[in-house]
Amino acid sequence: MRGAALVVFVACLCEGAETARVATQGQEWTILFGGDTAFGESYESHRKGLLRHRGYNYSLERLRPMMEAADFCVLNLETPVCRPLTSPLEGKKKPLHWAHITQTPATLRAHGVRLVTLGNNHAMDYGAAGLEETFRALRSHQMEWIGAGTNLLEATRPWVAELSMAGRRQYLAVLGGFQYHTSYRKQFDFYATANRPGVARLDELTLARQMKSLKAMYPGVFIVVFPHWGRDYAWKEAKQTGFARRLTDAGADLILGHGAHRFQEIESYRGRWIVYGLGNFVFNSPGRYVETQSPPYSLVALLTFRESAPSLKLYPILSDNHLSGYQPGPLDAAEFDDSLRLLRERGCVFSPRVGKDRVGRCLELALEPLAPR
Repeated sequence: MRGAALVVFVACLCEGAETARVATQGQEWTILFGGDTAFGESYESHRKGLLRHRGYNYSLERLRPMMEAADFCVLNLETPVCRPLTSPLEGKKKPLHWAHITQTPATLRAHGVRLVTLGNNHAMDYGAAGLEETFRALRSHQMEWIGAGTNLLEATRPWVAELSMAGRRQYLAVLGGFQYHTSYRKQFDFYATANRPGVARLDELTLARQMKSLKAMYPGVFIVVFPHWGRDYAWKEAKQTGFARRLTDAGADLILGHGAHRFQEIESYRGRWIVYGLGNFVFNSPGRYVETQSPPYSLVALLTFRESAPSLKLYPILSDNHLSGYQPGPLDAAEFDDSLRLLRERGCVFSPRVGKDRVGRCLELALEPLAPR
């Protein structure tokens, strides 16, 4: 982490919202958003003991400069954090993920991860028991979560941070959830209900209502929607486009999607940015990039608030573990040019400022000062 941030909970002012007050002496705040994350305990037999021989820090080594450039990090934790319990989905769903109950949260917390989303297609792989153990593990390591809960109200609650910068307050809200699939409701019982634990379903009306409430209660709040959607190893689907644009119309200031395990298109819509898919952060599975003829790239986003307009930097990273040796990290010049070519071929005709800093090669996207809508 870049600074010594202090985070404490204050009153819940919005429907189901957890509000964190974050104080520091700096003049700006930088938050890292990363995509699909799992150290891959359930894949260990395929990797010749990677975790046993290399440890949990190994796969984060080349990403550490990005994490250290941020005041805190937000990731999609795509696994329950539980001992390998007996899953109620054994024989019904493949693969089933699980993570070490202390090593995973301790490693993430030591690298500045403050918030995770559990609104994805693996958080309930070990049922309600695995999800509740995940809550206990995260809580014991002073980490918060969105996108899942013991009931629907908890699962859909936003997370709101109050960022103090030299006497000025900036509110940041993060909302997440998992797109609806009939099989995940009928066969797997993944989605939370009024009286049953589970993950948050991405629901347009709920998100719109929450964003309206957040805008009314927190002056100048910047809203990030952090959805899990799309098809594995594929470009975006038309329904993602429509959903993202409607969320922007309803009040989202930035959309950072994840779920496809590789990057997806980037779009400017009504002066707001939509990153349809960040891809993987650290995801220690063998992957299917060659099999699916998928680009081996993902994105890491660094969102910075300062007294002038906020800014967004997107750092393409190498995600194919067969190429990176299970150490994802920044691209070299040829890889970076290739990633830009692929985005442009997909109609991403925006003109970002291309830069390189101590963290890596990046796309710099301007965020206009927020005007009331």
